[in-house]
Amino acid sequence: MSLHPIFNIKNGELYVENVRVMDLVEKYGTPLHVISSNRIKQKYGELYSASTEYWKNTLICYAYKANPTLAILKLLHGLGAGAEVVSAGELYAARLIGVKHDKIVFNGVSKSPSELSDAISVQVGLLNIESLTELKLINDIASKLNIQVNLGVRINFDVPVRTHRYISTGMKFHKFGLGVNEAFEAYKLALKSKRIRVRGIHVHIGSQILTVYPFVKASNNLVSFAEKLYETLKLRLDLIDLGGGLGIQYSLEDKTFSPQEYCKNVFPIITEKIGTIFDDESIIILEPGRYLVGDAGILLTRVNYVKQIGDIKWVLVDAGMNDLIRPALYDALHRIVVVNKFDLPSVERYSVSGPICESADVFVRDYPLPKVDIGDILAILDTGAYGISMSSQYNCRPRAPIVMVEGEDVKLIRRRETYADIFMCDLNYR
Repeated sequence: MSLHPIFNIKNGELYVENVRVMDLVEKYGTPLHVISSNRIKQKYGELYSASTEYWKNTLICYAYKANPTLAILKLLHGLGAGAEVVSAGELYAARLIGVKHDKIVFNGVSKSPSELSDAISVQVGLLNIESLTELKLINDIASKLNIQVNLGVRINFDVPVRTHRYISTGMKFHKFGLGVNEAFEAYKLALKSKRIRVRGIHVHIGSQILTVYPFVKASNNLVSFAEKLYETLKLRLDLIDLGGGLGIQYSLEDKTFSPQEYCKNVFPIITEKIGTIFDDESIIILEPGRYLVGDAGILLTRVNYVKQIGDIKWVLVDAGMNDLIRPALYDALHRIVVVNKFDLPSVERYSVSGPICESADVFVRDYPLPKVDIGDILAILDTGAYGISMSSQYNCRPRAPIVMVEGEDVKLIRRRETYADIFMCDLNYR
């Protein structure tokens, strides 16, 4: 087994940082989400160092959709991260942990009037619109509240990316952003409003992108569009939001690129225009989510049964698609390790599935593992992003707890739900 970034081996046993994995299982049970604090710190530090090497004013706004666990949000806030939010709930979380209003970017393709009111009342640092109707609604709300809004426009430049079709967002057949002509019209209209400060431009082309080229293309398109704004409207923007999308290595075949490579190729496209079409003190905003937390998390699960149907050997575990839906939703591959047999050779091929009453509830198919027995503990890797945030109570299964490991320290940062928790919002059942 190629050693995962959060794992260590001591005395022939598997550790997350300096904590024995089997100790976590014995104390907290399964299913169990485990997060490595130091891995998140490392990833944030690498991106911050690379970006500030190429431009002094860089703001990293963590994409809360990836994993909104408060302890993780607080950790990143402490490192200096802002917040990229796409709902009033995520905005609430950002305010709850103390993120300053000017370090919050509010995105979203279908913001409700109440969500826009919340964002405007808080005076978020940047509110990116995705339709002309939304622009009018923002103007009306801002006028009623007598508040000035820092506005940006998300533009869809029709940039293709090689990723799953559900997490590609930057092509003309997607619902996101405004086309070039409509975006230009949005800027013209926004400049006429007394309640709007036109400051930003936003592009986000998708998630889990493994090559730099699409980012380069999107950035060149952004600059060309900004040049048109400057030449025709005399508008110099100062908030340049490049979105997120940096991928991680889910499989050993995935070829990723470093933050240094990203910044080296993308930032000069923008920075050479700062002082001309962009304001002298412009801020470049990045919105990483998966990149920061994805490979910092694992999901631990216990084997309930092993059986064979026809030619397929099934390993049936106590975690299900309610705990990690990515394989069912995206056909995503997450590597799996047998924790108590990690050093043994893979001699069998198994399909690993959970207890949910859906045929889609399969984590991997025909996957090489050591001989698996009832009671073995599996670690499903790279679940820190879109595992916890997309988890559910489907089949009335309580959501799993989360522990955060830092060195030798372990903190329970989200308790295991109870059956009572599942029904706590239900009314009039008697």
